[in-house]
Amino acid sequence: MKGRSKQVRTLNYAAYALVTGAILFSLYAGLRASWTYSSSTSNVVSMPKRMLNMKADTSSQITSDSSASKLQRSAVVIQQPCPTSSSKSGLLPARESIENTRKYHTVTTTFGFANHWQARIHYYWFKKQRSICEETGICDMGGFTRLLHSGQADDLMDEIPTVVVDKLPESAMKNSNYVVLNRPYAFLLWLQRVSIPEKYILMAEADHLFLRPLPNMMNGEAPGAALFTYIVPENYGPIVRKFVGQITDAELKTVPHIGNSPTFVSIKHFRKTAPMWFNTTMDIFNDEEAHKAWNWVLEMYGYSLATYKLNQHIGMKVWDNMLAHPPFDKKEVTPAGDPFYILHLTYPLRYNSTGGMTEKEEDTVWKFDKRSYMEKPPPKNLPDPPVNVDNDLARIIIRMVNEATNNIPCWDLYLQEKTVTTMC
Repeated sequence: MKGRSKQVRTLNYAAYALVTGAILFSLYAGLRASWTYSSSTSNVVSMPKRMLNMKADTSSQITSDSSASKLQRSAVVIQQPCPTSSSKSGLLPARESIENTRKYHTVTTTFGFANHWQARIHYYWFKKQRSICEETGICDMGGFTRLLHSGQADDLMDEIPTVVVDKLPESAMKNSNYVVLNRPYAFLLWLQRVSIPEKYILMAEADHLFLRPLPNMMNGEAPGAALFTYIVPENYGPIVRKFVGQITDAELKTVPHIGNSPTFVSIKHFRKTAPMWFNTTMDIFNDEEAHKAWNWVLEMYGYSLATYKLNQHIGMKVWDNMLAHPPFDKKEVTPAGDPFYILHLTYPLRYNSTGGMTEKEEDTVWKFDKRSYMEKPPPKNLPDPPVNVDNDLARIIIRMVNEATNNIPCWDLYLQEKTVTTMC
């Protein structure tokens, strides 16, 4: 009996020793981890916050006629925060460490000099709004690509992340000056060449100004798109049926009132949409009746009909506040109070001496029209609209253009010589 008792005591002592050893090891490991963290953060804390997200703009970019060294230089240049935004040092907030599966990649198509200066202002405001977005926590705004469908690299390659693709062949263009016919073709080529980390894209245009941080406006996995009141498929029933089949009047009313931009869509769905969009657009372009009816918006109708043919209109969210159209929209919010996210510079802003809109040049006392700058960019410090002009968005546009031109390096030299440089 005594032997058994002694054996039990021995086992108890061994158990106590094991428990004590485990506790001591745990305390040591904790102290060591704390020391390692404080040591490592001394290096991390000085790293600019935006540099931690460098891959958002550079990981998937393919540039035409560019060497690897040029890509590296480009990565350094384009990651600088816009001049008026803050760049805080230190670790990202805990919320940013959570992977955001709703991030989207903005793809903006461009061609020609008018798009050249617009793209610089467009990208300036994209960067600024994304910076603000990232500072608030989880942000849906991911990487950015300028999709240049000229077939040739240009002098913005180091300033804006860019993918160069070929123009639509002249045989398909048929001597037309309808430049945006290149857009669906450009996206087809982009899909073939590029892989991006984001699951979703936003198709945008150079004359879009980001008014505020833009969330992913999709409806789950279904697309999200801006409402265009001048895309009205039900008004063209016989023409629409040429391309989608003999649908009923009720079905005709479900064809979405959208274009391709601004539109959110998943890459998975877009791989099906892009070829359908291209083929439908070319069919419309080559159809005399449809071409005459839809003219300069025929590729927008092409995208609308493509989504319908693929059933991607089901569940699609069409937003009336994604895109504002000054001068017809005047406030930062819709009549229902919903905030606009993007300003579209498509319409001329032209006012007479009484503050009313006018189309007559001889009655115009103030105007802003992007078409006035087809050959040269706008100068710095454009004048505000007269005080009797009742349009907040007109003033905001001038303020946004002026801020960008005053902060993008060497804008005066750019105005004089159309030269992109940071050395002035």
